[in-house]
This record gives sequence, C-alpha cells and structure tokens, in this order.
Amino acid sequence: MKTRLIYNLLFFIIIMSSCSKKDGETQPTKIDVSSQWTIDAGGYATVALNDFQWISKTFNGKEFELFNSLDTANLSGTITPATVVETPPGYVATYPNPFTAAFSLSLRFNIGYPGPFIFKAVVVDSSLTPLFKTAQRLSVFNQQISIAFNPGLPAGRYRFYYTLSSQGNAHFYKSWGNIQRNP
Repeated sequence: MKTRLIYNLLFFIIIMSSCSKKDGETQPTKIDVSSQWTIDAGGYATVALNDFQWISKTFNGKEFELFNSLDTANLSGTITPATVVETPPGYVATYPNPFTAAFSLSLRFNIGYPGPFIFKAVVVDSSLTPLFKTAQRLSVFNQQISIAFNPGLPAGRYRFYYTLSSQGNAHFYKSWGNIQRNP
C-alpha cells in the first residue's frame, strides 16, 4: 500500500513538474477583442460601449513594442497640434465598424493646425500578433484629415492601435479600439 502511494505521488510530481513554466518562458499575451462598437459609414456610433475604447490612452510596454519597427519614420519638420479633438463627442473611431474590406479614420485638430505629423497604426489579433502595420506622413487641411485603410484581413475581430508623432514628441497621441471584418 505504501509503495503504491509512493509511486502515485512520484508520478504526480513528475507530471506537475513537466507542466510548469520554465525559467525565461513567458505566457502569451491575450487581449479581449470581443467588445465591438458599431459605427455607421458616417462615423457615428450606433452602439457605443462605455468601455473606454477610441479615446486617448496610455500604452503599456507590450503595446509600445508593436510600433518598434515603425519608429524609424523621419519626424523632422513635423509639428505637434495643441489638441486632438475627440469627436463625435468624446471619441475618434474607425468607420464603418464592422467593415467588409476597407475602413477609415478621421482626425480633427485645433483650429489653425497645419501639420504635418506622423501617423502609425498596427492591427493585431487577440494574441497581440501584428497583422497589418503602416506609418504615414500626413498634412492637415481645414484642421481635419481622413485616412483610409484596406488591411487585407480575413473575417474576424481585431484591435486597431494608432499613434500620432511629431518632432520632439513621439507618440503624443495614442489610442485603440476593437474592429471587426465581416465576410
């Protein structure tokens, strides 16, 4: 009886030690992409969740790492606006959402802001794996600009991260929101 108990205990220890995380191993990062705002083709939310998507954010280290390959963009001659206007009221979201092939993002700035600035965007899946990246130098006319995207994503749910940068003020505006591609 004691021998059998010892063998069972030894077997249990072996199984548990083989399942443990090894030194230096990290668990994959998971994010929740299930909460979707519904945004019509005009950029207005028909379903807006009270979950703090699409507003100015502070990114964590993993989120900033998404932009490492885009941080080679030349910031010389770019200008930081006094404000990024979060409208209609209080958010800057992609539209339409869900989308079928392409979507847009409109940005508004303080009156008189001429730009240019650097726009960087990354679309990730729920494992924070980048599926689409872009960096663009953009100029503003009439304090507003609209940017179109056709990221070639399969049907599914994703997160759209973006930042705005200027000379001496990298990533002065950061935000994200969940997006959905329909078939």
